[in-house]
Amino acid sequence: MTVRRSTRIASQKEDLSVIADKKITSNARVSKPVADKKVTKVVKKTKPVVKTTPVVKKSKSRSAKKEDAIVVVDDDDKEDDKEKITIDDDEEEEEEDEEEEEIKELNEGDKIPESIEVELQDSTKINLSKYAKDNHILVIFAYPKASTPGCTKQAKGFRDEFDDLKKLNATVLGLSADNSKSQTSFKNKQELPYNLIADTKLQLITLLGCKKFPNKITRSHFIFVDGILKIKKIKISPEDSFKTALEDIKKLQ
Repeated sequence: MTVRRSTRIASQKEDLSVIADKKITSNARVSKPVADKKVTKVVKKTKPVVKTTPVVKKSKSRSAKKEDAIVVVDDDDKEDDKEKITIDDDEEEEEEDEEEEEIKELNEGDKIPESIEVELQDSTKINLSKYAKDNHILVIFAYPKASTPGCTKQAKGFRDEFDDLKKLNATVLGLSADNSKSQTSFKNKQELPYNLIADTKLQLITLLGCKKFPNKITRSHFIFVDGILKIKKIKISPEDSFKTALEDIKKLQ
């Protein structure tokens, strides 16, 4: 009997020890996550505190830098504006000078500008100043429109007087704003022995002073000696144009 009781007591003790071990392990398992949670909570609370202080400093430094940058940009912009104004003024002065040179009209005693280049009916381009000097006496007659009655009469008059003009060492050029094709047709149809200037941009017409607003031409003729304008006749009839030109050239001999 005593042996059985002792074995029961021993088994009960073992059971109690097992239960105690289970409780200890269970408590240990429960306590670990609790401890972890507390630790994580503490860490989460401390992180924002650590981050907030540098954020305030960065915002201040950025605002200060922005203010400095704005001041610099404004100064640069002002300087750039001043430079642009001076450039624009220079460009306007240059444009005004160019316009004055183009608009300036030749009067008797003036030389043909060396930069003037004209196009003939066959699209050949010549320097008018050099051409006038090379030919000694140059007659340029201006007419409003090729192949019109009055212009045809004027052109045929210079054609008929061409041999007499040639004997006086005079060269003849016709002038209008017609294009090269129209001038070629006019020259061939009327059998003109001289060349025609196709001044479509009215450059020479304006220079000679025979431009009529807006893009028309006043019938005229001009006589040059060695590139210098000697006789200028504006608003002249077709017949008087070729007759007086011949008489004036004789006087210049």
